[in-house]
Order: sequence, then structure tokens, then C-alpha cells
Amino acid sequence: MPAAQRVLDACETAACGESRSHDDDLVALSRDPHVDVQRNEWVVAGAAGQLCAVAWIWPMRSGAEIIGNIYVHPAHRGKGLGCALLERVERRAAEAASESAGTSPPRLYAWVEDLYPGWRRLLESRGYAGVRQSFAMRADLKKPPAPRWPQGIEARPFRPGLDDRAVWRADEEAFAEHFLFEARAFEEWKLHHLESRGADPSLWSIAWDGDEVAGYVVGFHADAGGLVGDLAVRRPWRGRGIGSALLRAEFRLFVARGYRVARLDVDAQNATGALHVYERAGMVVERRFDVMATTLG
Repeated sequence: MPAAQRVLDACETAACGESRSHDDDLVALSRDPHVDVQRNEWVVAGAAGQLCAVAWIWPMRSGAEIIGNIYVHPAHRGKGLGCALLERVERRAAEAASESAGTSPPRLYAWVEDLYPGWRRLLESRGYAGVRQSFAMRADLKKPPAPRWPQGIEARPFRPGLDDRAVWRADEEAFAEHFLFEARAFEEWKLHHLESRGADPSLWSIAWDGDEVAGYVVGFHADAGGLVGDLAVRRPWRGRGIGSALLRAEFRLFVARGYRVARLDVDAQNATGALHVYERAGMVVERRFDVMATTLG
């Protein structure tokens, strides 16, 4: 897994033009009980044993949707490894779908960045079509304005061991309407939020309305600054500026840590209009991705 992680990090560095670790943590991913490492993950090794490419699938519990991930090390591109792994991913995804209890024809999803039109053409030649866009956004941090909290809302730091389950429940509720949402048990949520690379609960803020979590922001330490992992406001509290206040509070936490940049990923068609919240806070689109999908027959 550490060697596979280095492949992802090399791909991220090549795409960004600066040394950068990938946001996906393969070591944490391999510890997720939902992941079948032996059947759903692959590596390609060179003659000297070095890893040249990594791929895996993530079957959604519904059985109707599967996410495919393929990364080829920049030094080994142009050799057909991506195409070969795509065939392997599609074959295994069809098998995984047939093993599930899903009744709808399964769909396989893959992400393609604007930087790689050749990869897009390959996907299109195999029947994939764009269904969604996602953006990687950034803000250069100088002196963020203080957050303005609505009346009755109190912001407090996250308290590990005390607030965990309240935030998990709020997270499950707030993201239930989002694209490719998948409910997680508490231990799975904890693994990816509190035990993965870059996890830092001191970078979390919770907006409380009495003893109810109205919203929250989950921050991570990243190579080039701070990463906003999750930011959400529960439906009864939306439209009051809580999301903007949480983002400003996070920016100020990042600045206090000495970070000069804040980054996050967002679904461009996010149902809650998160993209506009980030744009109003001064964030700009740094990278663009299309979500491509094909129906497995």
C-alpha cells in the first residue's frame, strides 16, 4: 500500500506541477471493512518490481453503482497500462454487480481531469458519457474576515470522544441527498475522518443550536496547506449563512496554523448550492473533472 500510495502521489504531483500528496489514503482505504483488497484492487509492477500503476473499484452497497479508479505513474504512461486496467476494472465491476442484490442495471463511474483528453477519448470510445462535473477549488489565505454567526448559533471546537457520533449522524443526514451518497457505519466514518492521513480534529468546527448540531466543517492537514474535507449544514438550518460562517472560521484556523492556501473538492451540481458559497468566500476553480459513466451489460 505505501508503494501504491507513491504512484497516486506521483500522479497528483504531475497534475499540479508541484510536489503534492493525493487526497486518497490507500492505507486507510485498505482497512475499510467494505473494501475487498484481494478481489477489487490491482497493481502493475515493472521488471524490477517497482509499481507502475494502481487501480481499484468501490462497489456501492446498492449494487447499482460502482466507482472505478485508475492511476498510471507519469513515468510509465503511453504503454497501454491505463487501457489494460480499464478492461480489468470493467470486467470485475460486472462480476461484483452480478454478486450483489441490486435489480437495476449497474453503472460504472470514472473521473477524468481536463488535463487528459486522451483518457476522455478512451472512455468515450468504450461507451462512457459525462454525467457530472466536480471542481478542485482553492483560496489564497491572507487575513480572512471573522465569521458572522446567526442568532442562536454557537461555534465550538470539535471535542474528540464527545462529539464524534453527533457529527457522524449530522454528516449522514446532511449528505443523504448528494450524488453517489453511501451511508456508513460509525466505525467506517471514523476511519476516513479521524484515522486517515492528514486527519486533525483540532481543525474541525461545529455550529451548535442548543444541543443540536446545525452544521460542521472538517479540516485536514495537507502538503500545500489546509484541506476542507466536509462542510455541511443540516436542512432545518440552511439559508441562514451558517455554511459561509463555518468556511470563514476554517480559513482562520488554517491561517493560525501558518497555512497559506485552503483547498477543497466540490460537486459542481451540488444540491445545496455549495459552489456559490465557496465562490463568495473568494475560492476559485483550480482543476476540473468530468464524472463519466457507462451502464454495464
